[in-house]
Amino acid sequence: MTNDDLKQILIDYARRTYDRGLVGGTGGNFSARLTDGSMAITASGLNLGDTSMENLIEMDISTYEYRPKGPYVPSKEYLFHADILRLRPDVGAVLHIHPPYATTFAVLKRDIPMVTDAAFKQPKMPRVSFEPSGTKELQANVVRTINSNPGCKVLLLEQHGIICLGEDIRWAYDIADLTEELARIAYLKETLS
Repeated sequence: MTNDDLKQILIDYARRTYDRGLVGGTGGNFSARLTDGSMAITASGLNLGDTSMENLIEMDISTYEYRPKGPYVPSKEYLFHADILRLRPDVGAVLHIHPPYATTFAVLKRDIPMVTDAAFKQPKMPRVSFEPSGTKELQANVVRTINSNPGCKVLLLEQHGIICLGEDIRWAYDIADLTEELARIAYLKETLS
């Protein structure tokens, strides 16, 4: 698969993420490992539904170096995207979003209750201590949590949202969608109990 193929898949799933309601406005960001070890990441200030070949940014995951494309620069969360891809060679894509139910548990600094058969099969979803988005402090907290939880697929960012790690772009999306479903069911169970 070429880098252009990977970028097109990233574009398709970024748009799907937006259309599915897993993120709104200009929130969220999506990255994928390219064949040369660099990454493509969505641009800052755009909603994921507007992702295109013209505004995806390529970045070196070791040095964080990138070249702007016209007015476009990478998402302000590029630091933790690059770090996750560098630290976890099993991860091919990283999706950070704010789905309502999962984010509600993160805002409350609560784990998502695992109440269904699908939930019982999921690895632990560790929480990342709050720091403002785009900061080196948040980057450090994400790295610390990744290092302490090898094999995790989802991180709950306290008072913020979630980060999903997939072996490829489709899996990052599917894990995000499943996490929101698990959170919605857990919320409904608590509401109806």
